[in-house]
Amino acid sequence: MSQPLHTSKPDVLNLESPLDALQQSPEFNGPIESPDGEFCNDHFALIYESRDEQFAAAVPFIRQGLERGEHCLYVLSETSESAVRDALQADGIDVDAAVDSGALAFATIRETYLENGSFDADEMMAQYAERIEAATAEFEAFRLAAEMDWILEADVSTAECMAYESKVNALFDDKDAIAVCQYNRETFPPEVLCDVIRVHPHLIYDSTVCHNFYYTPPEEFCEGGRSSKYELERMLGTLLDRSKARSALQEREQFLQRQNRITADPDRAFEDKLQALFELGCERFDLEIGAMARVDVERDWLKLEHVSTDEHEHFQTGIELPLSETYCTAATDIQSVGSITSPELDGYDEITAYQEFGIRTYLGTYIDVDGGTDRTFFFLDSNSRTEPFSADERAFLQSMSQWVKYELEQHQRERELERTVDRLETSNERLEQFAYAASHDLQEPLRMISSYLQLIERRADLTAENEEFLEFAVDGADRMREMINGLLTYSRIETRGKPFESVALADVFADACENVQFQLEDSNADLSVDSLPRISGDRSQLRQLFQNLLANAVKYAGEEPPDIEVTAYKDDTEWVISVRDEGIGIAPDEQTQIFEVFDRLHSRAEYDGAGIGLALCERIVERHGGRIWVDSDVGEGSTFSFTLPAATDCTQ
Repeated sequence: MSQPLHTSKPDVLNLESPLDALQQSPEFNGPIESPDGEFCNDHFALIYESRDEQFAAAVPFIRQGLERGEHCLYVLSETSESAVRDALQADGIDVDAAVDSGALAFATIRETYLENGSFDADEMMAQYAERIEAATAEFEAFRLAAEMDWILEADVSTAECMAYESKVNALFDDKDAIAVCQYNRETFPPEVLCDVIRVHPHLIYDSTVCHNFYYTPPEEFCEGGRSSKYELERMLGTLLDRSKARSALQEREQFLQRQNRITADPDRAFEDKLQALFELGCERFDLEIGAMARVDVERDWLKLEHVSTDEHEHFQTGIELPLSETYCTAATDIQSVGSITSPELDGYDEITAYQEFGIRTYLGTYIDVDGGTDRTFFFLDSNSRTEPFSADERAFLQSMSQWVKYELEQHQRERELERTVDRLETSNERLEQFAYAASHDLQEPLRMISSYLQLIERRADLTAENEEFLEFAVDGADRMREMINGLLTYSRIETRGKPFESVALADVFADACENVQFQLEDSNADLSVDSLPRISGDRSQLRQLFQNLLANAVKYAGEEPPDIEVTAYKDDTEWVISVRDEGIGIAPDEQTQIFEVFDRLHSRAEYDGAGIGLALCERIVERHGGRIWVDSDVGEGSTFSFTLPAATDCTQ
């Protein structure tokens, strides 16, 4: 069954030229080099040897135009329309829908080239000019695929047709239009195909887009400029160009081989391989310094992580700069390879990298690290560069950065695995703690209840002593219930937690304050809070986290009214939230045990509670991918801090 016509317009519509657009199609190969200045990017000749080979190029060419929202015209003979329609339909194009929408049209030879019974070059140029104007008024562009076998049958000279083809370049050059003229190698004489090659800037042959070394500009072709001297210079130039291309290819392969030897060396650590790649890149690009930096576009932040040399006065590992004060925006703005060879002309002459560091040349690329901080991988020089970086140089940089991206993400996965293993080990330890608590701590209040209830049972009359016994029993039951509830809450942090969602911590904190409102008011607490971020988490558990920390700050305030301050700041990829008080403080050697289940620093006579609140806080923070700790000393107050991952899809 055929697929419906796709009418969406992808971002690739903004490519600079139709040649770039054509190269995006996976059915085409090459070219690699950018075209020379005299080349038009919009006029191609397809030379094919069979119907299958013809449709292998023409069908994806039309399909791509439809996907881009262009008007596509297929010019063909009366006998081939059925075959063309079938080929388009077989490729998933809903031909009828495309025709009905006006996006696709078919025209015969007699409706175009031989409209009045004979070929007239000027009339044909005028007709295509009108078609281009009409198409671009409604669609993104005009796309033409034309079968040219009519040349062999019409009463027209080959020279006249080729002169027309040569002039078409000027028509398509400054328009939103692209054309592929199709020539059957089995039917056209070799001498005609030679002229076909000469008048088309680009060729499609054997599913490959080729720059045409033999292209002859219209004024030379039409005016008989192909003298022996001209042909000799053209041939010699071709030989020279191919020799240079072969040499460049050999050099490119040598650098790739050296890169592969570096990255595949099992005895080298990542940092050693990175340094070797820096040195290789400096040699390949003829630049002084190689480096990699952590970047955050939203925060306008850059931190140098690795630098190939420590000899530069300013450019050192560890320095932090606004991203906008560096050349790396040339890469981060497009999330690809970017380069600067003329800072003054490119608008980079007022940034720190230019003014203070003296950097004049930059070639770098953006690395999107899945699950980690993004990077830029780049090379610099204090001297200006007269020539722009070639496509080969950019491709080599991209090749190196792909390996760096893989390694960074692999390290990130390894760290995640290590953290998972640590969490599992910690979970097992907590299960052991739970088993111990169930067999030991929970049995004591149960024994108390049993003993005193037996005493009550033996005595029919409830004397004052009986009432005292009963009071003890009730107190024990209450403590047992409190411990059981705490343990249940603790054990259900993972299993009963709600799915994470976008949460405004300011709202969560406000809810927590309402839950401890009476404690805050009764103690005359002074509470201040910074702006809190939006993160991804479990609202209920985060409320419990704040509630426990606030309650602790009130409980252990000491003689004076509680003074509580809540702050937040972002550190790389995580938020650090702190709850500070000026209470009785905690001795350094006791700061670890306070996060253990039922581990208390004070007797129940001094401070009530089950001793599970901070353990709950730690479990909640760990479920959210963070960590919690305390900074304190006796009599100096305490600051409980915890981290939460910064949510990239949430507004901070």
